[in-house]
Amino acid sequence: MDPFHPELPKKPKRRNFGIGHFYKEFIPKPIYFNDVPRRFYRYGIPVNILKKTLKHLKFKAILLTCTMTYWYPGLLALLEFLTTRYPKTPIYIGGIYAKLCYKHLKKQTETYFSDYPIYIVNENHNKFLKEIKNKYQPSGEPYSYEYPIFDLQNSIPYVVIMTSYGCPFNCPYCASKKLYPEFKIRNPEDVSKEILFWHKNYGVVDFAFYDDALLFNFDSHLAVILEKVLSHNLNLRFHTPNAVHARFITKDVAQLLKMAGFKTIRIGLERVENRFDNKVSIDEFLQAVSYLKSAGFKENELGAYLLYGIPGENFEEVKRSLLFLEKHKVPPHLAEFSPIPGTPFFELAKQYSRYSLEEDPIFHNNTVFPALKNPNWEEIEELKTLARKIRHSICD
Repeated sequence: MDPFHPELPKKPKRRNFGIGHFYKEFIPKPIYFNDVPRRFYRYGIPVNILKKTLKHLKFKAILLTCTMTYWYPGLLALLEFLTTRYPKTPIYIGGIYAKLCYKHLKKQTETYFSDYPIYIVNENHNKFLKEIKNKYQPSGEPYSYEYPIFDLQNSIPYVVIMTSYGCPFNCPYCASKKLYPEFKIRNPEDVSKEILFWHKNYGVVDFAFYDDALLFNFDSHLAVILEKVLSHNLNLRFHTPNAVHARFITKDVAQLLKMAGFKTIRIGLERVENRFDNKVSIDEFLQAVSYLKSAGFKENELGAYLLYGIPGENFEEVKRSLLFLEKHKVPPHLAEFSPIPGTPFFELAKQYSRYSLEEDPIFHNNTVFPALKNPNWEEIEELKTLARKIRHSICD
């Protein structure tokens, strides 16, 4: 997936804070998506570059992951590539797809790759990694740190940080509880050391927190992490693309976030009318925005996510939610709903969807609005245009 590979035919665009696109190649659209007015792409470095990259490499074992359930065709393509070249090398597949769609993955591997040593991992990741370390000893000096190996990229524009796993909430559209039955927080000292490691060794300035509940128990957790980092007098930037809970944003929290260098604050609002979770009330949302603005956050540093495309969607409600955010000068960001196996909203989506959601995870793809029986693509595009227009009017 390395977007900085020197041999890419075309360099993907990058924006502020190191974010940007991955390299992609157009491929024919599956016939069941003919009604969707979008092109279909394969993401990642071209196959010829992958061949060249792996040409002289040997492996004791190969570990693969697949995050979104509907990305699995890419995983199968990679399995075909690897089993052809390394037919006797054990391959372990983990990740969200393996956990949420175990039976589907098992069927794919048994149908197409039954002659190869492929194993599906849906157990505790710490237990699995311990087994792997015992089974496959390193040929050279082992990696010294327990951090993700971002240094395998040709460049590190930003680093993703997780300070906790799981979530204390139980929203009907989210599978966090399925993936992490217990909410576990990391030692603040370890997190601050990880941030300092990437900055001091690789010059990384931008850090994106991907926690599901970053501000939960703020005083004893994130506040400690930020204060430790601040004590080093570094000019770092922090981002919350995964959204934070407005309920936990107090005056003091907002001031510390500003002092620590947060540049992207996304708040999970989801809906204004007919709310389906109790994470935050409208009053709590507006109070949080007020605290953030009083702390010095500019409007272009803020944003709120609206979830749309849910089962039984009313696009007029979505439009009113966009206008609500425009009124209060909070840039809106539309997030398309994806039905996730094991959640209440997945069961609800099955009643509305024009696809057989249980039959094939490719139908979970949020860009095809899978929970809608007959999507009005013109209306959907109008909402996207309105959201962009409001964002630009607020931020420019």
